[in-house]
Amino acid sequence: MDWALLKLWTEDEEKRIHTCLVEALQQLIASQSVKPEDGELKISGKLRPYLYRTKKKLKLAWTLHCETSSFENVDSEKPYGHPDIRFSSNTPDNDQYDYDVECKLVRVKRQGKDHDYCRYYVTNGVKRFQDGIYAQLLPPMGAMIGYVQEGEFILLLGLVNDEIERNRFNATIMSGPFSEQDVTVLTQQLQRSTSTYTLTHLWADLR
Repeated sequence: MDWALLKLWTEDEEKRIHTCLVEALQQLIASQSVKPEDGELKISGKLRPYLYRTKKKLKLAWTLHCETSSFENVDSEKPYGHPDIRFSSNTPDNDQYDYDVECKLVRVKRQGKDHDYCRYYVTNGVKRFQDGIYAQLLPPMGAMIGYVQEGEFILLLGLVNDEIERNRFNATIMSGPFSEQDVTVLTQQLQRSTSTYTLTHLWADLR
């Protein structure tokens, strides 16, 4: 049986990637360097040094790439997706395996602006995992990082789940209580035509 079906190799490795992401996000929160007006790319830039340091501290045997590309087929001329973070390693069969992470702001609408951040989190984040633009390999794995910037947590989660329901995806479920000034873990079961997998959401309280 193929290793991808057994999922033996991936389970512990995904946990180690989550540990790396959570610890880096916790350091970003503790730094108090994120400002209310910071955009997604600026926050990701502030996160990046913590990611590299944490990966080294944990001796994580994955290479870390930021602002990478996904292709529909291996020989496609142009990329059709750009994950914000990608961890890459080799499977026991020496095939490359990529673990995609997408980052999005989670906040209420800015005054006088039309941009719906919670809707965008789903349509330009979750949907890319659902459609196979991200987490392309078997078994599919990936994570979403939510930069919680403004608004009450339960309200924001409700707005995100309303959009998820409109897209007929499964709702996100909190794995525990909301952690103020910390990272809250949420999970979501995504169903593709050939596979079901758990997408982990890590929401960092940057308010």
